[in-house]
Amino acid sequence: MDLKHPFLVALLLATSTANAADNPMWRTSLLWTCTFSTLIRCERSTDCASHSGDGTIKLNYQGNSLVDHTGRSHPIKRHYVQTVAGSPIGSEVKIELTTNEVIWLSAADRGGTFSDNWTGAMVSPGVGVIVQELRSLICTPES
Repeated sequence: MDLKHPFLVALLLATSTANAADNPMWRTSLLWTCTFSTLIRCERSTDCASHSGDGTIKLNYQGNSLVDHTGRSHPIKRHYVQTVAGSPIGSEVKIELTTNEVIWLSAADRGGTFSDNWTGAMVSPGVGVIVQELRSLICTPES
């Protein structure tokens, strides 16, 4: 990086810091519990099918990690907020894990007047017989 232009360096640092701090979930909590009751599993040799199966994952922004439904902890590779102009969804939070799993969440109540819950899905790509699993998530803040 060219240090001859300190304004450019300061601008880049300020921009990256502002984007990281704009996660709207942080306003409510840094710790979240997400539950699911169904699972869509896609296998290599068959179509996708829905299966029942309750589970819980724990999202810890402060520790930059997620504990999956089996109790294993996984680091968060990155997360960011995406807002699409004209979309009825206020903003979406995308969380990418080092396992290549991805979580998309959006506020159930955009203004937070009636609910602090976030809903979305966790997509888990596979490499064997199961090529992908999708879990519908309901996330609630921990107090």
